[in-house]
Amino acid sequence: MGTSVITAYAWAIVICNVFLLIAAIIANLIPNKPGGKDISQRKTWYWICFVLVVLLSFGINWILASDIKIPSKHGDYITATAISTGIAAILYIILGIGLSKGMKRSKLGSWF
Repeated sequence: MGTSVITAYAWAIVICNVFLLIAAIIANLIPNKPGGKDISQRKTWYWICFVLVVLLSFGINWILASDIKIPSKHGDYITATAISTGIAAILYIILGIGLSKGMKRSKLGSWF
């Protein structure tokens, strides 16, 4: 199988964007409640999605790496897996902050 290290980065970015979208959908589905309980639920779901981004980015790429039989390419892909997981995590937080600050009056504004 001809798996390239670009695949690791592509999977991580796709997973990051999908879970950011899921976090936004969940935030909008949580109804407003008195006492700020809705805000803590939105923050909790945001961070749950963050953990899922990290786990799935690493997990999917780790599974793809298991198919690589050439030791040097396998090592390169594992390194790309770790780096792409870190990039996805940082990108998720940066995009989350951007959405939260850009939409202060919406439900997404309660993430940060």
